[in-house]
Amino acid sequence: MDSQSTEERAEKVIIALTPEQLKDICANAAEIGAKEALKTYEQERKKEQGKRADRRLRNTKLLLRNYHMLKEHAENSVFGRTQMEESALDILESMMNLYDNEVIIESIKRSATRTAIIVSHIETMFGLYDAYCEKSPNQDIDRRRYEVVWDKYMAEPVLTVKEIAAKHNMSKENVYSDLRVAEERLTALIFGVDGLKVR
Repeated sequence: MDSQSTEERAEKVIIALTPEQLKDICANAAEIGAKEALKTYEQERKKEQGKRADRRLRNTKLLLRNYHMLKEHAENSVFGRTQMEESALDILESMMNLYDNEVIIESIKRSATRTAIIVSHIETMFGLYDAYCEKSPNQDIDRRRYEVVWDKYMAEPVLTVKEIAAKHNMSKENVYSDLRVAEERLTALIFGVDGLKVR
């Protein structure tokens, strides 16, 4: 029994704190808690920004893969194009809340005007990307990347990765690498500054 009562006494340690010491402990605990909460908030914010950038890149690829279908839809629509107050960026922003590729394309196709706005925006951004590549200090590499992404999505007929590799005398891996860089740059142009992926 002596060992048990010694253990019980050891558990019942009383520490006396002055009000100032208690206040300091509370202040330190509050500061540590606030810092951790801020750190968690920043991590979540960065994670959400990354997800948003990933969705924009995915949506850029989706628009590019469906460019010819969207263009044909806009040109051959039996419905008249009414003037809409919606901009390309408004339409693109509305895409960000959709996750199903078919739903995204169908939501654009619902309106001939929306489709025409998006097609025009894609074409304009390709023009800007072309101009950027022409003025680039790495003009040879950037021109090739532009031609690779053009051949893959915009050319008529579009080329396969194998055909692009043969055309530019490069490996398929280099084609995929060029596509990745070009798609990221086009995402920044198509979606604006929000399309930039911060690494």
